Amino acid sequence: MLDKTVFFRATLNVKSLPKSIAEVILSGRSNVGKSSIVNALCSQKNLARISKMPGRTRSLNVYSVAMRRWIIDLPGYGFARADFKEKEIWRKIIEECIILRKNKKTVYIVIDAFLGPRELDFDMSCWLKKYNIPFKIIMNKYDKLLNILNEEEVKTKIALFFEIDKSYIFVVSAKRRRGFSELRNDIVSFLNC
Repeated sequence: MLDKTVFFRATLNVKSLPKSIAEVILSGRSNVGKSSIVNALCSQKNLARISKMPGRTRSLNVYSVAMRRWIIDLPGYGFARADFKEKEIWRKIIEECIILRKNKKTVYIVIDAFLGPRELDFDMSCWLKKYNIPFKIIMNKYDKLLNILNEEEVKTKIALFFEIDKSYIFVVSAKRRRGFSELRNDIVSFLNC
């Protein structure tokens, strides 16, 4: 199902998006690999544009998995090189996409596994809990931790940090395209409901 995903739209105006049946939203700090995860999930090399420069995703990028079933790549929060006005636009887009749209949705907070969760990631999880928005965690760049922590140790630490069940944590490496089968199954299951 995910390998048929196509780019649908990039927008700064959330209200311009039509109603969907289900949305998987990728959120996270700048440069954690959200766009690389889109490419790895969908088994496509250039579906989402990627860059080593933080803040490359500057709009809401919507990918159509099937009729009105979407993956949405949000602009990153954190240290992106942008002026205050542009960062305010991104903040507004994120809030409108997650809170105001009344579609069935789930948010995946993407975290750099090597750097670990940051205060902004925790703030995002608290904000999602406040609004009763379901979320899960994707620990990307796990290839940098292979000789330090095993996957189970990573999941245990992250589950404690975010106070969530370990089954809500996915450990992947978009660069090496490893660890995606569970995540793909979880996303397809959600989009098919």
